[in-house]
Amino acid sequence: MMVTFVSQCEKNALKKTRRVLDAFANRIGDNTWQTLITEDGLLTVKKMLRKTASKNTAVSCHWIRSRSRSQLLWVVGSRKKFNEEGVVPVNTTRRNLLKSEIENDWHYLPLIKSLTAVAALLHDWGKASALFQEKLTPNSNNTFKGDPIRHEWISVLLLHALVESSDGTDEGWLTQLSNGSLSENEPKQPLANITSPLGSLPPLAQLVAWLVVSHHRLPLPPNQNDYKAEKAESIEQMLNRIQQTWGYENRYDEAEYAQRVKKCFQFPKGRLSQSSQWFSKLKRWSKQLLENQVQAQTCIENGSFRLVLTHARLCLMLGDHYYSSQDAAKNWQDKTGLFANTDRKTKALKQKLDEHLVGVAHHATQTAHLLPAFEK
Repeated sequence: MMVTFVSQCEKNALKKTRRVLDAFANRIGDNTWQTLITEDGLLTVKKMLRKTASKNTAVSCHWIRSRSRSQLLWVVGSRKKFNEEGVVPVNTTRRNLLKSEIENDWHYLPLIKSLTAVAALLHDWGKASALFQEKLTPNSNNTFKGDPIRHEWISVLLLHALVESSDGTDEGWLTQLSNGSLSENEPKQPLANITSPLGSLPPLAQLVAWLVVSHHRLPLPPNQNDYKAEKAESIEQMLNRIQQTWGYENRYDEAEYAQRVKKCFQFPKGRLSQSSQWFSKLKRWSKQLLENQVQAQTCIENGSFRLVLTHARLCLMLGDHYYSSQDAAKNWQDKTGLFANTDRKTKALKQKLDEHLVGVAHHATQTAHLLPAFEK
């Protein structure tokens, strides 16, 4: 059989093992030997090495089974110098290498995480409206079952207004946010009449807007049989199909609608930009999203944006459902006077709006980070 001996001996043990191994095998390196030998001869080598072994002795024997495979037969001396397969370690680390390994083939993971984070920080922006805040007020005389326009649609309109107030490009609105600037000018009433505001947005804003508008339910037409998406449908075509009348508008009484819809675009209370915690997160993730602009353009061009959005929406919804079920943070500094939800049992005001957005973003991005692990 063809065998290889590897010595990891130290001090005097190195000299002793060299004398033994030089007598039976050819030295092919400073501490490596190789030879053809019988089983009896190999047993003799092992016995002689044991006779001279000390605490500094470490010799492994490998049987060359084929061109691509060898088998560890035995180790004489310290086994700590080799692993279970007889491999010698060359570096040590405290990092869990398995975690980095599972992320290697998730090329769009940075894009998924940044899209999830920005969408999470903006998904309930529309809850800052006067109508929604009045609805949350305990003991309010609100007898209406539904909002004239759902809060996620208002959030998209506010995002639309933000992009338009910049230069209409992704670089414009994301750079504005990453530089710590946010102009929250109250949108004009005609914004309520924009029935399809998503398709006209730049690419990154389109992806964020779709996540925001779909974080409760998919924007499908009342009769889904009428909607047949083509496989080659572009993202602009897909987003232009999403209109306000697709389940995001309660418009049964025109007079009542006209009266209540005004409050959807009034923001008499504090503004989210007053929250340093929320704004610092938005600055960070806006910069990250802008850095992934090339990835976003690539996934839009090759059609994989559908998969990217599906994963990001999963993370956003899990983060939203989980954090909404938690109690309000006790030490959260309220600088806006805005709330996101109420306690289901007591109907009392619960989480602050900026607290909710930051909490959802935190748990949603944690979920996104764990996506590669789901493969295992």
